[in-house]
Amino acid sequence: MNKKYFYLIASTFLFLATACSKDDPTPEIDQEEISLASLTFTEVERELHNDHYHYNAIENGDVEVIEFGNNGLAPSGIHLDLEVGKTYKVALLAKDFAGRETQQTFLERHETHQAFLIGAPSETLEYVYADRDAQNKKINVGVTGYLTVLKKSDKFLFSYILRHLNEGVKSTIAATDWNNANYNKFTGANDLELKVEVHLLDADDHDH
Repeated sequence: MNKKYFYLIASTFLFLATACSKDDPTPEIDQEEISLASLTFTEVERELHNDHYHYNAIENGDVEVIEFGNNGLAPSGIHLDLEVGKTYKVALLAKDFAGRETQQTFLERHETHQAFLIGAPSETLEYVYADRDAQNKKINVGVTGYLTVLKKSDKFLFSYILRHLNEGVKSTIAATDWNNANYNKFTGANDLELKVEVHLLDADDHDH
């Protein structure tokens, strides 16, 4: 299978993110300010091991990169095709105004951050968080995760929402809430809200 690279170039934009709060009300100097964001979908192999899966790299697997505009949308007319039966590693890349990658900040502050993947028809997708902290402990943030396509669907608007949660809220969220359409009940504010049209296809479908 040939590797595909879709570089969807958009204008530089600004996402103003909420400052991470401490116990005192004084704002932090270091704020989560993002000037560029993209999502990369890399095809991987999902291998069952007892009650869990291992995810392995595939030589010449499909790779699709979506860069988002200043409104959080992919460029007009662009959509993402994902194939039924395949699994994709989904990785966020975010940069600040100096061009420095900042997605690591969300992992360092994982107690107040979590991503939700919204919009797919019921039972068409399965997602597993794949983040780890500095001690290599599994955490649920969504900077990295694995998305498996279970069945085909018509096009829908896929939303990747990285939420900055209020203190104590993270403990009320389960890994199975990854596609909870009522994510707003987990109080806080959105650091990122990225949207792209997605089409889930069978292998013999060709609609680009």
